[in-house]
Amino acid sequence: WRTSRCTQFVEVRSVSTVPPRAERIQGYGEPLGYPFHPALIAVMREQWAAIPDFQRTRGALRFLAACLRACKREEKSRAVLGPGDVPIYDAEVRLAFFKEVGQQADYQAVLESDLTGVNARAKRIDDRRTKESPSETGKRAAFRLATAILMYSFGGRRRDGANGTEFLPPGITEAELLSVCVGPDLDSTTALACLKELKERCLYLHFDGVRYCFKKDPNVTLLIEQESDAVGRDERQVEERIKEMLEARITGRNAVIWRAKSGDIPDKESSFMVSYMLLNFGTDARTGREAAAKEIFENYGNSSRKYRNGLGLAVPAAEQIEILRRSVRYLLAIEHVRDKWKQLNLTDEQKSQLREREHTEAAAAESGLLKLYAEVWLPKVTADGIVIDVSAAGGRPLQTTLNDKKQARVHDRIMELLVDVQRRVFTTVNPSKVIELFKLGEGNPPTLGIKTSEVVDGFYSFLGFPRLLSGAVVQKAIAAGIKDRFFGYCSGAAPTLGSDGKYQVPLSRLRFNIPVGEDEIDLESGFLMMPHAMPVAAPSAAGPGSEPTGTAAGDSGSESALTLTQSPDGPDDSSPGDTAQRSVEINFSADRNQLFTAWNAVANLADLAGKVNISVRADSPEGFDKSKLQNGVMEPLREADLIK
Repeated sequence: WRTSRCTQFVEVRSVSTVPPRAERIQGYGEPLGYPFHPALIAVMREQWAAIPDFQRTRGALRFLAACLRACKREEKSRAVLGPGDVPIYDAEVRLAFFKEVGQQADYQAVLESDLTGVNARAKRIDDRRTKESPSETGKRAAFRLATAILMYSFGGRRRDGANGTEFLPPGITEAELLSVCVGPDLDSTTALACLKELKERCLYLHFDGVRYCFKKDPNVTLLIEQESDAVGRDERQVEERIKEMLEARITGRNAVIWRAKSGDIPDKESSFMVSYMLLNFGTDARTGREAAAKEIFENYGNSSRKYRNGLGLAVPAAEQIEILRRSVRYLLAIEHVRDKWKQLNLTDEQKSQLREREHTEAAAAESGLLKLYAEVWLPKVTADGIVIDVSAAGGRPLQTTLNDKKQARVHDRIMELLVDVQRRVFTTVNPSKVIELFKLGEGNPPTLGIKTSEVVDGFYSFLGFPRLLSGAVVQKAIAAGIKDRFFGYCSGAAPTLGSDGKYQVPLSRLRFNIPVGEDEIDLESGFLMMPHAMPVAAPSAAGPGSEPTGTAAGDSGSESALTLTQSPDGPDDSSPGDTAQRSVEINFSADRNQLFTAWNAVANLADLAGKVNISVRADSPEGFDKSKLQNGVMEPLREADLIK
C-alpha cells in the first residue's frame, strides 16, 4: 500500500485480512502483521472497532503508515512497532491517531501535560531516572508506558458472553500493559516503578482499580497540584506544619526546636541538650552559620553560657530541605482538597486516589524528616578559642528509623549518632575519671573533697571533659566509687575540714565501701571525700582502765553507745615519749543501719591489726525464728569459715 506522502513502499497486511482470533501464529498469543506487534493490531481490531467512525481498513492503514514514516524519519525503528512505540510526539502521527479515534482537539491538554509537552510528566520521570541511572539512557520507559495506555484509552472490547452490544470500558490492566511493553530492553521491575510514578504524577491518567486510561477530564492529581500552588504562595504554613511534626516526635526529650536566639536555648540543664536549628540555617553561608553557632555556644542571652559542654546543634541538610517542604506542601494540598470534596464533586474513585496519594506523601514526609538532621555541631576549645566540631553520619548507616506509628524517630536517630556511632556523648563514666578530672588528692594543699553539684557543673561546663547523657551518669559513677572505695560520700550540709585533715561529719552520714542505690545520691547537696580524709573513731584521751562513752546520731534517730577501752599493756599513745598502743577493745550497740557505718571503722581497724576478734551478742524479747537464724546468720558465717 502506498500514499502520495510516502518516500518508500510500506508493505502491511490489511487489518481486514488478519487471520481471525482462532487462527494463531505459532509463538504468539495474537495475530502477527509484521513489522507490527500483535498487540497493536489487536487493539485496533478489537478495541478501536467499537468507535463508530473508525475505519477498520483504511483508517488502520493510514495510521500505521504514518507511524512507519515517522520512525524512518527519526531513525528510531525497532524490531516491531508495539503500542508503546507509537511515535505520538510526531505531529502527523498525532493527527492520524486522533482522527481515527474521533478526538482531534479534546486531548491537546492531555498530551501537553503528560506525554509530549516540554515539561510533560512522563518526560520528567524519564529524565530523572536517566540522571540517577545512566543505564536507562534511551529506554524512555515512562513515555512508552504512557503511550501504550493512550492507545488503549479509546473504544472498548466486547464483553465475553455478551450479545455484541456490551463493551468493557476503555483502558488497560496492569498485567496487559506489562505484556505489551516489557521486553529485552525493559524489565518488569523498571516498568512497575515507572507506572507507579505515572499514576502519582500525571494529571489526566485515571485508574479505576483495574484499568489505566487517559481521559480529557483532570484527575485528583491536578486538583492537588492546583492547591499545592496556592499553598506554595505562603511557605509559612509549610514550615509551621514541619515544626508541628518535629515537636510531636521529640516531645518530652532533652531537645529544643527552632530556637534562633541563644537566650531561647536553656542553660544549666544537667543533661545533654540538642537544639534543632531552623531550616534556613541549613542553607545559609558556612561562615554565617559558624558565627551563629559560636554565639549560641558562648552566650546565654546577655550572659555567658555555663553548660556549653552539654549542648549540640542539629543542623538541617540543605539537600533534604526542599524535599521535605515539597512533601508537606502536598500533604496540606491534599487536606484542602479533601475538605472541599462536596464542592468539587469528587467520586468514590477520586476519594480513593486521594487517600492513596495522602499515604504516599505522608511516607515521603516521614522519610524527609528522618534524613533532615544528619549532622550535629559541638563546641571544641583550641588555642584560638571555641571552634566547631562536626559529628556527621558517615560510613556506618544509622539503624534508627520509624516507630510503630510509622513516624520518624528524629531525636533517637541523633542520639544514636552521638552515643553509639561517633561516641561523642557517654552513658557511663568511671569513678577514677572523676578523681582524675577534678584532681582529688592533688595540689598544695591537696583537694580532699568536692561537692557533687561541682562535679555536675564540671562535666557540663568544661570543654574537653566527657559529655554525659544525663545527671544519672554522675549518680551511677558516684555509687560505684563508694562501693569500690574510691571515695566516701555524705549528704546534707557540706562538712568542714578539721585541723587533723579529716572532714568533720558524723559517721552515721558517711557512705563508704558499701552498695548504695543510684537514687540515693543527691547531686545538689552531696559531698565526696577522699578515703584518708574521712573521719574514723578515735581512742579516748582518758587514763588507763577508764571507759568513756560517746554518742552519734544514727540514721534511724536512735543512739548507739560506743565504748573504747585502752589496753593495760601500755598507756595512751598521745603521751609524749610513750610506746604505741598495742590493743583496742570496742563495745557498742547498734541497729542494722548503724552497723553498716560502724563496719567501716571495724574494717579500718582490721587493716591496722591484720585481724580483729569480734564478739556479737543479740537479745530478742520475742525469741528468734530458728529457720531465719540458721539460714540468715549461722550458715553464711559457716560458709565464710568464721564459725564451726
